[in-house]
Amino acid sequence: MTDTVDRPGPILAPGKRIDPAEFGERFFVRAVTQERIEAGLADLAGKGTKIGPFAIGPLGMASVVAEGAVGTPRITRMQPNVAYDVTVPAALGVVVTLGGQKLGLEVGLEIDLELHARAADPLLVVIDVPRVSPRDVRLIVRAEAIGSAFDWIIEPIGKVVRAEVAARVNAMVHEPGSLRGRVFDIAARIDDLPDDGPVGTDFTWISYGEFGHNFFEHAVTRARVEAGVADIGGRTIDIGPMKAGPRDIATVTANGQVGTPEVRDRDGADIAFDLYIPVSLELVVAVGSGHRYAAEIGIPIVLTVHAADPLLIVIDIAAPDADGVSLDLDAQGTRASLVGFIGGVKTQIREQVAEVVRLEVGDPPVRVIDIGDRIDLA
Repeated sequence: MTDTVDRPGPILAPGKRIDPAEFGERFFVRAVTQERIEAGLADLAGKGTKIGPFAIGPLGMASVVAEGAVGTPRITRMQPNVAYDVTVPAALGVVVTLGGQKLGLEVGLEIDLELHARAADPLLVVIDVPRVSPRDVRLIVRAEAIGSAFDWIIEPIGKVVRAEVAARVNAMVHEPGSLRGRVFDIAARIDDLPDDGPVGTDFTWISYGEFGHNFFEHAVTRARVEAGVADIGGRTIDIGPMKAGPRDIATVTANGQVGTPEVRDRDGADIAFDLYIPVSLELVVAVGSGHRYAAEIGIPIVLTVHAADPLLIVIDIAAPDADGVSLDLDAQGTRASLVGFIGGVKTQIREQVAEVVRLEVGDPPVRVIDIGDRIDLA
């Protein structure tokens, strides 16, 4: 999910307009998939754990040691929210020593977790795992051979194992390495920076709607828009030859280049920018001999950015018309300043320049960035 406002290829039919809040909700639904949850918890599988020795029974007469490993988590998506039910299986071998006798037990466990995809300030996606309590740990105990003398140990063993397993799973889930796999810095990815810095645990939670607004504020900035149109600067423009004047007595040609575009923030509720494109031309009006003019031209364009269905950033480009194009002609010599029909030539030049710029930056007059596609490829 990087270079969010680069020079994207056009998509000609964006869907209906949506507000940034709905964009934020759709972002989470698209980004937080079961496959990504599985990847974020993959490091749990195979981890070993050892509990004990601990004493149970009257006066601590029995000693218990348990050892085993965590299995592969099973994940089920909860609809319609971006949440998942997770069952983490584990198996323990338990050895109880009492009065010189040893009893072997096989203990199967299932630990229930509920994961939620949450947004955190300023632009984080966090797979949040609430802490596990002993009540979330289910046990199935199988004994090699158990007599009535050992019946009383099952309940206290279960109580201790549940508490210890809950504590160990909490430690595993919230250790830095595991947490790193469940926190995604979207701002860093937009900026094409490494998303591998240290992760804290003191998050400031925000709504999906706030996340959507933050996304647009970070992704769609004046600097990014400037970068997106910078390559227009330096392009050459050639106009003509075209006829002008009474009975088309003159032939007009012009050539020059586009200057560095300027982008300014535009006030208003929408995310919008004023784009100003300067053009310098050398104009030749041939009526018998050639009359030369230096032309300084300014083309104003309005760029408006919004979200659209299903998960798009759409840049609407208000193409310039001739009336909005400013043109300042400086005659190079006395004879050129005396050409009486130069006003009509100015109108033609404005029309031609406006058409060239429309083709350069507004064909089509909409540019689309498919954020959903970038999420899928991330």
